Amino acid sequence: MFVVAVALLLVCVLTILVVPVWRRDADSIPMGPEADQDQERVDLTIERETLVRSLHELEVEHGQGRLTDADFVRLKVTDERRLLQVLDRIEIPVQSAPPQPTGRHGGPPVASRSWAAAVVPAVVVLVASSGIYTYIQWKQAQVFAAMQTRGGPGMPDPRQMVERLEERLRDNPNDLEGQIMAGRSYTALDRVDAAGKAWSKVLELAPRNHEAHYSLGVIMINTRRFDDPEMFKTALAHFDAALVNVPREPGVLWYRGLALWYLKRYSETDEAWSTAAENLPPGSEDIEFVKAALVKLRAGQIPF
Repeated sequence: MFVVAVALLLVCVLTILVVPVWRRDADSIPMGPEADQDQERVDLTIERETLVRSLHELEVEHGQGRLTDADFVRLKVTDERRLLQVLDRIEIPVQSAPPQPTGRHGGPPVASRSWAAAVVPAVVVLVASSGIYTYIQWKQAQVFAAMQTRGGPGMPDPRQMVERLEERLRDNPNDLEGQIMAGRSYTALDRVDAAGKAWSKVLELAPRNHEAHYSLGVIMINTRRFDDPEMFKTALAHFDAALVNVPREPGVLWYRGLALWYLKRYSETDEAWSTAAENLPPGSEDIEFVKAALVKLRAGQIPF
């Protein structure tokens, strides 16, 4: 599949670069990129930067213990799949070129590009695209291998899940499993308001569901506009409720300590993060991050 994609990309690039060299009718060549093409490239570039930033944030959150391994793998696969699609579109150059000069007596236009000028950019694009494809597919292979090692099937695209779930939940809004899946999918798509409603519905149906308590607490902290003590108290109550079922989950303990820190309950923050560190793999990046936060906390500094 990768070889076919690269071959098609090379054919497109060569066609786009070589055809203008041999065109004889200067008037038929567009004066510049059309508005819709230009806007599409701008949108794709913005989406690419957003996806790269999202992947970086996922690495950070996973390193901090704020994401479980399963959620980290699922979200990362989704972002990397979309990033690959965006890169495919960005790699295709806009089919436009400046007008070609004509002869002194109105004769045929003189080609301003040589074969070298056409071939060299094509080779550069091919090498760059090959490197990007290879890297992304290697990363995806690692992710899927990790998922298979855990014995779980590959997770479906959250966008496709949402379409089916929304139709399913319109007919049966009290479907607990459906609401849980919706909460996960909306979270993956960064649809925070919809995720909050789904997780709230989960708690209405199953008041002790620890994933819903944890997710709502995280949403409250991450979407706050100002440091409202009452909001942090509510988030803390969610984390405490989650810990009833998963008392030593590092991600929950980290966020619980974060809520306590904002409430200026520093000794309890130290206790929560120390317990989180005890349940992280020795020598991992996660534990080093938590230990660094503890050192800053104990020195009276901002720990993150």
